Amino acid sequence: MNDQKITFYFGKNWEDFSKTITDEQVKSAIQDIEEWIGKENILNKCVLDIGCGSGIHSLAYYLLGAKTIDSFDYDSFSVKTTQSIWEKNNKPENWKMFQASILDTEFLQKLGMYDIVYSWGVLHHTGEMWKAIENAANLVKPGGYFWISIYAKGPNYTKHLNLKRKYNAATLVGKRWMEYVFILKVMGWRVIHLQNPLTWNAKKTRGMDTYHDIVDWLGGLPHEVASEDEIVQFCRTRGMILERIKVIGEGGCNTYVFKRSSA
Repeated sequence: MNDQKITFYFGKNWEDFSKTITDEQVKSAIQDIEEWIGKENILNKCVLDIGCGSGIHSLAYYLLGAKTIDSFDYDSFSVKTTQSIWEKNNKPENWKMFQASILDTEFLQKLGMYDIVYSWGVLHHTGEMWKAIENAANLVKPGGYFWISIYAKGPNYTKHLNLKRKYNAATLVGKRWMEYVFILKVMGWRVIHLQNPLTWNAKKTRGMDTYHDIVDWLGGLPHEVASEDEIVQFCRTRGMILERIKVIGEGGCNTYVFKRSSA
């Protein structure tokens, strides 16, 4: 996918977010994993975190008792941020970090296979989404779990893509203005739903927060989308059985948990 110049760095956004992470947010990330995968399916299992971002979910897997955690990201700032969290948690030997791309087949061949392959909101930003999904799926052991989230397809794709391009082309002041406009929309939504608009930057599920999600959404190029049927069928033909799905709709990420056939 060809995009105009990308001036947004996911890693810088997650580095900024990591400075505000609280124990409650880590607890929220842990609870999210327990809900989707189950604690019993994490304990003593090998986990791969593709696009580790802030590192909060790799940390959550570690705290849940995973046997090994391998975390990698294309963005060097994300790797450094994850490493910082690793250092703050006594540098566990069973948790390793790499700077790499899910499109780099030579790197992937060195990894082996995993009980859980996790990639939330990442594979649609690679510029080759379907190849990225296939490469990630190939790393799941028979009987293992494949947990991904992908932006939902809808009629406003071109509009959203142009907005992201506009954000990336903007000056720093222009970027901040676009962020403020988005924040005002969030505040307006809260007023309509009889909620306090001044608490717009609420902590969200999965341990994230509203502001950094807004920046992530506005800046996120490349940007691809897929319908739930497309994802389910694509993974089914690669030996994946759908265990659970959460459909959000356009503008958000649909979430999928697949289990690879043991055959």
